[in-house]
Amino acid sequence: MNPLKSYVLSASVLLAVAACGNSDNGGAPASTGSASGTSGASGLSLSQTDKQFTLSDGATTLTLDRGDWHARWGTTGGSMLFEDAPAAASGAQTQLVNPDYARFNDLQNGIDQAYPGLPQVSYQPLAYLNGAQWHYATGVSAVQVAGNVATVSVNTDDGLGATLTLTYATDGSVRLHYAPAAANVTAVSTAWTSASGQAWLGGGQRFSSVNLRGTALPLWISHGPDSNRQTSTNEIAASFFWSPSGSGAAIDSDARGEIVFAKSDERSDAVRATIENNALDIVYYRGTPAQILSAYTARVGRPQWTPPSWMWRPMVWQDGDTSTDSVNQLVDGMQSRNIPLGAVWLDNPWDAGQGSFNFDPTRFADPDAMIQQLHAKNIRLMVWLSSYYNGTFATDAQAKGWIITGTRPDNNEATYYPPRGLDIHVDFTNPDAYASWRDGLRALIRRGVDGVKVDRGEEDLSDTSVWHNGLPNRLNHNAYIDAYHHAIFDAFKAERPTGDFTILARGGWNGSMRWAGHWEADNQSEPGDDGLTQALRGLESQAMSGFSFTGGDIGGYAGGRQNTGAAGESNPLLTPTEGTYIRWTELGALSPVMQTPVAPWWVSENAVTVYRRYATLHDRLVPYIAAAAQQNISDGTPIVRPLPFAYPNDASAVAADDEYLFGPDLLVAPATSVLTTLGIGARQVYLPAGTWHDFWTGQTLTGPQTLNIVPDMDKIPLYVRDGATLPTGVSAAELP
Repeated sequence: MNPLKSYVLSASVLLAVAACGNSDNGGAPASTGSASGTSGASGLSLSQTDKQFTLSDGATTLTLDRGDWHARWGTTGGSMLFEDAPAAASGAQTQLVNPDYARFNDLQNGIDQAYPGLPQVSYQPLAYLNGAQWHYATGVSAVQVAGNVATVSVNTDDGLGATLTLTYATDGSVRLHYAPAAANVTAVSTAWTSASGQAWLGGGQRFSSVNLRGTALPLWISHGPDSNRQTSTNEIAASFFWSPSGSGAAIDSDARGEIVFAKSDERSDAVRATIENNALDIVYYRGTPAQILSAYTARVGRPQWTPPSWMWRPMVWQDGDTSTDSVNQLVDGMQSRNIPLGAVWLDNPWDAGQGSFNFDPTRFADPDAMIQQLHAKNIRLMVWLSSYYNGTFATDAQAKGWIITGTRPDNNEATYYPPRGLDIHVDFTNPDAYASWRDGLRALIRRGVDGVKVDRGEEDLSDTSVWHNGLPNRLNHNAYIDAYHHAIFDAFKAERPTGDFTILARGGWNGSMRWAGHWEADNQSEPGDDGLTQALRGLESQAMSGFSFTGGDIGGYAGGRQNTGAAGESNPLLTPTEGTYIRWTELGALSPVMQTPVAPWWVSENAVTVYRRYATLHDRLVPYIAAAAQQNISDGTPIVRPLPFAYPNDASAVAADDEYLFGPDLLVAPATSVLTTLGIGARQVYLPAGTWHDFWTGQTLTGPQTLNIVPDMDKIPLYVRDGATLPTGVSAAELP
């Protein structure tokens, strides 16, 4: 078995256009369900004039100009979904200087801070790079139709041409494959027009902004500082994006690349997608956001297991000082304070060596007894994992050919600045390495370990790296995280076929939600844009990209934090301020996964009181969360539903991208700014159409309307949809 996807380097995966209905539902939440207006592919109609060809499947039309390439895809009702970007106003430039290349490329000895893109880029539709020159489509010479397949002969500026094959399926999807005839193509690109102010959402975990407009999305996962080309990291990326106006797209490739969303220093009127491959792989969608996300997740995959109820219960862990004593202190600390707890994690270090799948005997004298004692208290145990070997385990793996070789001589990542060093990686493209690593984990699971916190796997091993499957780093890097997570899932599924396990991962790529939940990792213990607001954005953007089983580090993460000093924002090794911790607790409690690396008694007695209240709220919401999770597995609807997703036809809701529905009936407006953590900051809360009840006061409010409030320190702005049925004990009066 080769866990990584297979690639045919001379011909890429087909591009798919999935049509899934485009309905206007006013201010009501966007619906899921099957596509409307799609047709069975019993045959295509082709009409032509001396200027253009038009293909139709009865629901959509694709118009192609003969003499000068220009494509327009729209509904038969007249709604334009995607249209090729026109030539720039300054002239028909075939290639431009990429401004990000100089900013992020080669900051030290060939190490990039972020994937910088290519030095020269093109906004010509259906462009391809040959040597240092971008070439592009110039028109259509012929279209042939046979049943549900259309083959388009494309003219190109180099005279070599290209082929575009469109296959219309019975489910309303249209599969396209664009292959330039030129040899030695190293990159492909295309661009679409983007109306002024058009919002774009998705892209994976976006810490710096929810709306992608005006940003670049590196299709190259990395934990490096500023590797998202803004102000944070890029551990979870998805080459999937959509607009509330009714269209979406996904690059259907693991190749290194970027998507640039109407960025002012390039083209503020266009979106560009570029990948380092020799053929174009893109997926277009249409419909409501719920329909688009449903179609996307049906293609890349949804969670392959139904998580146990304890995955939704509050969890606790700490970094660095892991031992039997530290575990007992965390568990006893929670239980003695009447704080609900479902699981405790062992973070790094806990094991006898990476690749050992065994406990460090100097830290855990009798780990099996510890596990039994935890289970007797109805507490589950999770442990930290990495994709590394070290010590004698690395020596043995290297002798067997189970590691990735050819990394940088200086032992650094190729995309991580400033440099930090590199560990030896399991080569999951080697079936023997995959099986051995998986089976080592199976043995640990048989001892009673209930789940794993999955770290690492985002390291750029450099373009000189050598992999068992023979593919280059530019095709293996993003896919590596999927194979890593798949091995973990295979181990748990083999040992616990009923699904009684939890996998929470830091990194992610298209389809990673099949094997794991994810957490918004390693945000600083700071309020506002430096920490807490990033966690909110990460929660929402993951949800709108297909990652639904998520939750951030309550209180933030800095590493090595222990109960050793007073709270303070200026020292990242100290606990967060009381206000920051309380606001983060509120956000965490209204997230699918509630977990913290900061025990509340490390902060203050007041923090304990507030944490108890919100942990109780979250614990009582477990049936509600589990029901929403089941819907996610069934149709892709996320548990967290940001307002642009839930109310795409309400401009005020689209603008309120810092609010979300938690499940179907709870409207959450987290307070994350610096001033709100001090108890003096105001925030606006937009209530969409309908009747809502303030969770804390019971006040009835009618939307649409905008409230200006100063939230009490211990009360997150929270509203209940009229008519909602919530689990027993979920009311302000019944919380401790």
